[in-house]
This record gives sequence, C-alpha cells and structure tokens, in this order.
Amino acid sequence: MSYLIYLSLKGDKQGLISTGCSSKDSIGNRYQLGHENEIQVIGLNHSMTRTQNSSHHPIQILKPIDKSSPLLGVALNNNELFDAVFYFYRTSGQAGLEKFYELKLTKSSLVEVSCVYPNSINNNELMPYEKLLMKYESIAWRHLVSGTEGYSISNDNIF
Repeated sequence: MSYLIYLSLKGDKQGLISTGCSSKDSIGNRYQLGHENEIQVIGLNHSMTRTQNSSHHPIQILKPIDKSSPLLGVALNNNELFDAVFYFYRTSGQAGLEKFYELKLTKSSLVEVSCVYPNSINNNELMPYEKLLMKYESIAWRHLVSGTEGYSISNDNIF
C-alpha cells in the first residue's frame, strides 16, 4: 500500500490556502475526515544533487484539482511565499494509520502550476490533477517514529 500524504500550505498573503481542501465540497467523494484543512498529495518527487555543492531542485507535487487550485494560480502570479508541511502516513501495527514522517519547506514559492486532464476515452479511470513545482529556501526532514531529523539550506539563497 502506498503512503498517504497531506499538505498544509500557508501563504504570506492569502493565509492558510489548504483550508477546506479535503472537504466534500472541494473534492467530492475523495474527502477525508480529520484532514479537511490539508491538501491531498497523490504524488511527490524531490531531488538534491551534488557536484561541488549540494543543489536543490524544485519539489514536484501532484494533487487533485480542489479548492486551492484558483488560489495557487493567484499565488504564482503574485510570487507568494509559503510555509509548506507535508505529513506522511503509513499503516501501523494496530491496523490503523500513523503519521510517521514530516517534510517542511520554508519560504517556498511556486515556479510552475500545470493542469493535467487525461484523455477521457483512453484513460477513463484517471482523474484530472495539477502538477506544482516549488522552490524553497530551506528543507527539513523528520522521522517522527524513529526520532531522526535533518535540514538543508538551498545554495540559491546564499549570497
């Protein structure tokens, strides 16, 4: 089973953009009790590379079209800064879900917002989604169960 990921996204201009994003009004039958004020993340890709210094690449987020979609377009246009926290859930030994991992971006901003509408004839089972690319000033990782953590500052922000 894949991990469930939710995103809390707070902008410096629009406030908590993720408010109501996992509600029934926002995403219909995909809504999740207890996560109404978080964005469902259906895919996440992040990479860092190193030649001489570490290089941070934009983080890619795949998410359903929801209540935040129009607000994200405004945020891109206005170069809004965000604090973003991703919460990762896995199946626990007690047959429930446990939050076990956290990824935090500070002073992040959108560099791309694109909508993907799969061909409805050939891919009838696929739903439309958005792809977001976000750059950030710093990133922090925390394994909540094991108690390990780390962080890195993007070299793009060091002068």
